[in-house]
Amino acid sequence: MADYAPCEKCEDILGKTRQIVGPVLIWLLVAAVIGALTDVPPWSADLFETMAVEPWVGIGQFLSSVVMIALILVYLGMLLKTWIAKDHKPFIRLIFGAVATTVAYGVNLLLKSDFGMIRPCHDFATGGACPAIDNFSYPSNHTVIAFGLAMGLAFAIPWLTYLAFPLAILAGVSRVMAGHHYPHDIVVGAVLGTLGVLGALLMFVKVQDSLAEKLTESRQKTPEKA
Repeated sequence: MADYAPCEKCEDILGKTRQIVGPVLIWLLVAAVIGALTDVPPWSADLFETMAVEPWVGIGQFLSSVVMIALILVYLGMLLKTWIAKDHKPFIRLIFGAVATTVAYGVNLLLKSDFGMIRPCHDFATGGACPAIDNFSYPSNHTVIAFGLAMGLAFAIPWLTYLAFPLAILAGVSRVMAGHHYPHDIVVGAVLGTLGVLGALLMFVKVQDSLAEKLTESRQKTPEKA
């Protein structure tokens, strides 16, 4: 047994290293995408002018709110469902996904303030309501939240990938239709929301598993009320 101990220790070290290096590489990719699109690309401006026209502006403003509410309700519903079913690993992963999405949103607020890019509806006459001029555009907050929640749902309950990501895509597209964002705002928001949250979930996956086991043990020891 002594001959195998060093190898087991090496495997443990390699596993922990991979757990750190993988998320860091993901976050570096996110940073690269953010840095690459700080100016409005011609394709983004052209696509915006094609999409943000009547009657799509009014539809986009309505749709963005409805889809965001739907995503949040699905997330809360799955939290409740996994708790009642005592399905603790998905439950804990959903908790971590929500926290990671909140952190990604906070990072995005800092980025928006730092870049200070005004919304396209201040440069183009879209015909719809436009947020205040100091409510900046790049990257899209709504999209970060939508894709962060989608990633949290997909990581915890994989079959929900087929529901969550289409909803997140619809949320992003509707923000362009509403005239509030250029398409590249949405692309960067989607990358930050998806990969930023994925990196956090992967880095703390063993912590999630450990907490799920402890929660299972705790609830098994607690007698159910008659």
